[in-house]
Amino acid sequence: MRMKRAMFLLGGACWFLFTLGFAAFLILYVTEGAGLQYFGPTISSGSVALGLVHVVGLVTAIVLCFSIGAGLCAYGIVGVKDGREPKDAAEQINTAN
Repeated sequence: MRMKRAMFLLGGACWFLFTLGFAAFLILYVTEGAGLQYFGPTISSGSVALGLVHVVGLVTAIVLCFSIGAGLCAYGIVGVKDGREPKDAAEQINTAN
């Protein structure tokens, strides 16, 4: 049981590292122009749209990675309340009959 909890915590920490990686890339991308580098020095609607799509995608990846990491860490810390593994649906049906 300890090993399982440790693996959940380790997996959650890895997802938090993915979050930090995406956040670092987003900061670097925004500080370098966020799409302006693809269409030259002029600001056009295409460069703004491309930059916006990239920023929204990176923010979505950050939120998704953080959510997965938080869920894994929470399960690793709290675990099952009564200390038992949850039963699957087939076992619950068999014990009810």
